[in-house]
Amino acid sequence: MEERNKRNDLNVSGMSQTAGGEFHRVSIDGMAKVNGNLDCTSMEVNGTLKMHGALSSESATINGMCTLNGPLTSSRVRVDGMTTINGDLHSPEIEVNGKCTVRGRVDGERIDIGGVIDVEGDVQCESLNVQGNIKISGFLNAGTVEIRLHTSSSAKEIGGERIDIRRKEQQNGFWKSIGLGGTPSFKTSLIEGDEIVLEDTEADIVRGSNIFIGRGCNIRLVEYSGELEVDQDAKVGSSQRI
Repeated sequence: MEERNKRNDLNVSGMSQTAGGEFHRVSIDGMAKVNGNLDCTSMEVNGTLKMHGALSSESATINGMCTLNGPLTSSRVRVDGMTTINGDLHSPEIEVNGKCTVRGRVDGERIDIGGVIDVEGDVQCESLNVQGNIKISGFLNAGTVEIRLHTSSSAKEIGGERIDIRRKEQQNGFWKSIGLGGTPSFKTSLIEGDEIVLEDTEADIVRGSNIFIGRGCNIRLVEYSGELEVDQDAKVGSSQRI
């Protein structure tokens, strides 16, 4: 960190192209193209950034538009604008209030989604809190998963200690206004955890200790070792104690 503080800053307010390198603070208010790896203390993008290389930063804040053709590694990542990462995302703290597409895997400790995230690979974290829209093409593995459904979300499979997926009670018109309206729902093939609470979820198999299948669910098979409760407005094909 001290060594990084001795570096020069990189500030772009107009149009600029650079080969990358090592910097202290990087601020993009105009349009910048980086052809190489970038290592910095902090990165803030309020304009447009396109990178061909790996980005390593203590913190990364994206308010504008950013396309990274390489992995992003940071202690804190916040996306309020639009970001596409053609690589992996590694960060203990990830917050997405805008739109983020990751064409790789995501590794974090705490992930908070208030906007939209689309991940083509697996997601591994300690806690995942979703108040927006999420699509995970791979496996989601987290200690705790809390998802409040505004529109349709999905994951290939979910594993965790505590999994809580429920409908957001008070909807607003924001999601329809950005073209992501529709019935709140979650779709996956497998959910496996210790404590599981579900609403408006479609799954082939739900397996765990204590399970509540709430309204709007359509589950083909439930396997449980503790307690199972099924709402009268839910559909369960079959269930068995294991």
